[in-house]
Amino acid sequence: DEGGGAPAEPSPVWTPMLWKRSHLIWGSICLEGFLLVIWEFSYSALFEENVYVFIMVFKTIQMIMDVFMGDMLREHLMNAPLVVVIEVSEILVTMGASDFMDFTFSYFVELSVMIIERLYLDPALKTGWKLLPRWQMIFRRKFAKRKRLTRAQKQAEELEWRRINEEIELESEGIEPLLDSYAVYSVEITGGILSPFINFFLIIYFNECQMPVNYGIRQNEMIFYTIFATYMIPYSFLMDMFILNSQELIHGWKVYDYVSYQRYRFSTREQRWMLRSETLDESIAEGMQTLDLMCFSSQYYFLLALFSLGMLNNMFAMTIFLRTNYAIFGDPVMPMIFMLWFLGCELLKRALLRLSDVQIRYFGYRGLWKTKQIEGTVDDDVAAKLAIGEGRQADLEQERLELQALNSERFRHRFLDRNRPWILQHLVELLTPRSLEREGPDGRPVVEYIRDVYAELMAMGEGARKPGDRSDVSSDEEDELEDMRREWPRAPLQGPSLAIARLWLEKARKRRAFSKLVTGIIQSHKEASCNVCSRTEDNGAILSVGLATKGEFDQYAIDRLIGEFEGQYSVNEKDPNLWKAFFRSKAEYITRCNYCLDRLEQERLKREAKLPGAGRPTRPDDISSDEEDEEVVFEQVFVTGASNEGKMMTKWLGAARKRIGGVFPRPDARKQMERHAERMRKRKLEGGKAKIAGMDDVDAGQEELKKKWEVELNAASKALAIRWLRLGRDSVGKKFRSRGDELREGVMNHIGRMPEEDDWFFGAALRIEGMNLQEDGSQLMLDRRSLEADEAVKVRKIQVDYSDFEKEKQKVIDTERNAFEQKMAEASDRVQIEVELRTRELARLKEERKKENEIVEQTAREEEGAVSSEMMEAHRNSIIELEEAIANEQTRAEMAHSKIEQAERAVYDRKEQLAVQSITDRRIMAADNVQRIQRETMSKIKSEESAWQQRAARWLGVARRKVELKEIEDAEQQTQKRRRKRRG
Repeated sequence: DEGGGAPAEPSPVWTPMLWKRSHLIWGSICLEGFLLVIWEFSYSALFEENVYVFIMVFKTIQMIMDVFMGDMLREHLMNAPLVVVIEVSEILVTMGASDFMDFTFSYFVELSVMIIERLYLDPALKTGWKLLPRWQMIFRRKFAKRKRLTRAQKQAEELEWRRINEEIELESEGIEPLLDSYAVYSVEITGGILSPFINFFLIIYFNECQMPVNYGIRQNEMIFYTIFATYMIPYSFLMDMFILNSQELIHGWKVYDYVSYQRYRFSTREQRWMLRSETLDESIAEGMQTLDLMCFSSQYYFLLALFSLGMLNNMFAMTIFLRTNYAIFGDPVMPMIFMLWFLGCELLKRALLRLSDVQIRYFGYRGLWKTKQIEGTVDDDVAAKLAIGEGRQADLEQERLELQALNSERFRHRFLDRNRPWILQHLVELLTPRSLEREGPDGRPVVEYIRDVYAELMAMGEGARKPGDRSDVSSDEEDELEDMRREWPRAPLQGPSLAIARLWLEKARKRRAFSKLVTGIIQSHKEASCNVCSRTEDNGAILSVGLATKGEFDQYAIDRLIGEFEGQYSVNEKDPNLWKAFFRSKAEYITRCNYCLDRLEQERLKREAKLPGAGRPTRPDDISSDEEDEEVVFEQVFVTGASNEGKMMTKWLGAARKRIGGVFPRPDARKQMERHAERMRKRKLEGGKAKIAGMDDVDAGQEELKKKWEVELNAASKALAIRWLRLGRDSVGKKFRSRGDELREGVMNHIGRMPEEDDWFFGAALRIEGMNLQEDGSQLMLDRRSLEADEAVKVRKIQVDYSDFEKEKQKVIDTERNAFEQKMAEASDRVQIEVELRTRELARLKEERKKENEIVEQTAREEEGAVSSEMMEAHRNSIIELEEAIANEQTRAEMAHSKIEQAERAVYDRKEQLAVQSITDRRIMAADNVQRIQRETMSKIKSEESAWQQRAARWLGVARRKVELKEIEDAEQQTQKRRRKRRG
């Protein structure tokens, strides 16, 4: 059905079940021939001499054959019994070892290889086999001969690529890897259980098959092999328990959940024989659907054992034929033997079917694999059992819990989450146009109901409003923090926000894990009486123990201890044993009773309670705030006493005054009211209603930046931030180096206090580890000093280059400044000379004008007898104009020169600022290069140094405790010796 058309109808030629059976029989015959060759090879001396190598080779062949036959048969259920036969053959050929001891060791070698196979090799091989189509297509695209493709061919190739990726994704993310792994476990354990029966068969037909004889094993020795195989079965189950749990931890498979679900499916099946069921789980890969249908039940293991035993019987028959040189087709009685054999098998089948229907009501046995007669629900069946007294209480409780789990929302959500890829892929098939047009339970079309549900799911969120909610009605539980949480952005975190969130999450997880580790230690320090009131449990008190600091209970003591632990060892140190040892040495405990806890809680509530007093009531202007300018002040509201609101407020005011007590109105009530009114009036005058509401000076851009946690820094703030960052990095580096030096000194001191003759106490391993740590620390110190020397050379070169550049640049700046100032002085001198010349010229003109005026006046006196007033005024004005010209000429020249000088100075100042800025840029670049070199040096040594510090801190913690204990014991021995000497 790869073409997308309808599947072919069964016909006399196309009978799928018959073709499937024929395919299975052909595959089993080919496998029997291959395994017979392996059996015959295991009799050789070459196999006996290299038994371990061939066991590992055979294990590899088994994994490859499992994948190959699964791909050939296209169904894992048909492949499972073939793998069982391979497993049994693998156990059989192990008997080809030279003796029983060699056989035992070979068995455990095979067992070790099997553990590695199930944990890592088999999942990796299956994953690679799933990715093979993708790799083939990539190889064809990259290395195939390039040719022009039509649009249809390109579209078909792209569809094929998408189909391959979707199949890989579905098989990798679904239940298929877990199902395949559990199938491998089932065939392994089935082969192990069949091994004692195979050995028992070899004992009975010892002379006929001659397999033990070819292996050099006598008939009485076969009993030991059989006992060994039987003895290993329960331990195989125990080992499989650990392997399954390890698979769940390594690969994240929920093995227990899946097996519990399969048990429930088998207990509630509709058909007596599971393979008669026509309903398959189409969300699973097609080749695993029948395997999943069998639910790994008793029917599944019965099928495996029956088919694999039939194949093994055929192989033993062929072995007997080879040993006795018997030609089966040359025997004239062969047809009669076949007829009698098939007749006997048919009679045995009918007898067993009749026997499976036998019921034993006394023991509650209703027949082999009988299904439950469910009418209605599982609750009806449970109620019927309770009514007639059937079933065990444990089964009823299990069924009740299973039903409760199926009806819970958590199970449904987990089901949707686990099967999301399949649901999304088949959503279009489920929601067909015909189903969407149907009428729903509420009378509307299903499409409208689905649209509304989708809209509600998209609008889901904590505190999100529905379309029908009133905007003017708020919840009683709303607060400012809740409103802020509603407005939180839904976009993923990035940058510093993501780093802060991850840091907080890591610290919270570490605090939780460390608290769980020391819970037992804290509880073990609970004393018999309360440390506060000395009550005991005999007095009816309930005692509890907690952490303390200096004898007082401290709820943050665990955080303080974790901080000290990280400071002494490392932030990344998470060794449970080391944390427990540190906690035992540092923690303080306090035992308290429930009476003391209740009293402390009441005192806390009294401190936090705001009790009313008889003093003056508080006004808004009595308490200042840093955010007073952003405070929202409402306008005065006038309420008449006759209205309902006025009556309610009057009643509340009377009750409040009665509760507070005292004389009302207060003596200063009028002053307070007038002050409050004046404050309101001032706010209105300052900005009107908009400013009173705090909305006049709000910058929308600033508000957006605040929401995004973005801050605009000026140059000074940026420089301060960079300086703080550099100082912080230097401080972290210094602390890191000082901690390494302290650890080296501590390791050296403790190594000196652990002589070799005291290895009986400290242990040679601990002392040797300390010596290795000391050598590694010394080598790391030499490496660090070498790198720091290279760093110092590079830093010195950068500083010298910057110093030379600064001197040269500053010299140029100073030279140009002196030249510019000299130029400005020369220009000023020229202007002064020009002004002086012009002034002298105007003064000479004024003198000449005076002389001319005097001659004219003298002539007028002589002719007319006197000078007219108009002439005198005109002469005086002309002289005044010349004097003003002299004064204006100097001022004008100075102003013109000042403008020119100012313009030239502005141009030069900008040029000088650029030169100074180049020095500043060079200094910043030099500082950045120094920081970069220091970071590179630190990065080269930090990883190894951090690892060494962690190891050294861990070793030092152990060594310090042992050395202190040894010194205490030595001191006690010395004290006892002195006492014995004094007594003697």
